[in-house]
Amino acid sequence: MTDKIYDVIVVGGGPAGLTAALYTGRARLSTLVIEKENQGSLYMAHKIDNYPGFPEGLTGTELNHLMKEQAKKFGAEFVDGTLLGFDPYEEIKIVKTDAGNFKCKNIIVATGTGKNFGKKLKGEKELLGKGVSYCATCDGAFTKFMTVSLVGQGEELAEEALFLTKFSKHIRVMVTESEFKCSKESYEALKSSDKVEIITDVKLLEIKGNEYVEELVVLEKGEEKIYKSDFVFLYLGTKNNTELYGEFAKLDKEGYIITGPDLKMNVEGMYAAGDIRSGMIRQVTVATADGTIAALEVAKNTLKKK
Repeated sequence: MTDKIYDVIVVGGGPAGLTAALYTGRARLSTLVIEKENQGSLYMAHKIDNYPGFPEGLTGTELNHLMKEQAKKFGAEFVDGTLLGFDPYEEIKIVKTDAGNFKCKNIIVATGTGKNFGKKLKGEKELLGKGVSYCATCDGAFTKFMTVSLVGQGEELAEEALFLTKFSKHIRVMVTESEFKCSKESYEALKSSDKVEIITDVKLLEIKGNEYVEELVVLEKGEEKIYKSDFVFLYLGTKNNTELYGEFAKLDKEGYIITGPDLKMNVEGMYAAGDIRSGMIRQVTVATADGTIAALEVAKNTLKKK
């Protein structure tokens, strides 16, 4: 967890998110953009010739780069990370990612067209709530005397594993990269626990079980292995829109966020912009308009509180 508290965190580095970051940065609000670099529908567009101001057209990558540089010019910061979840109910909100947890006063969700049918691991959907969980602090009390596994990367993974030491018999931390990117304090605390085993360079392939989770099939340093596990906590960004946003917003049947004209979600200080919104005409110009509205709402409400 970083100590800095941003005025606004924008989740998503497409046209809606980058426009929002440009406007909030220009309004002198401290702004962090959490994005997956080189991903998204804009980035993949071969050519765009209907965006105003570019009569010869340009690639989506070029437009994305220009928007990002303009946001940076006005002070926006960027982190490459996968969204894992939110704690948004207090005045200081938390955005959870595999690159760490970040604090802010406002959140603009601009994650694009991910629908309600997010890609799942084999066995994840079938065993969700039967040993598959996304939150150790929520479900850890159910793991007394059990062998549990956590799969992912970052400080969130470390903190959740430490929480489980109060309950679980054995805790297997399966890191998806060759290096565990967490704070030194968290790492040392995990290493010193006789309950914790840390394994790096792991890719989870399948979750097996009948009524409940029983085994994990993984690729560990290139070799396929099977581990016994009674519970598995996933920090891989495989949540669909209902799992990510359903607690904080009304969703349509496809998992898009329903908002009013002010783009507010159901929780104070949370907004949705761009292709993630229900009923959108999914064009770059419309997404940039959404980013503008969300940013101006954040700026207006921030000024009211000062």
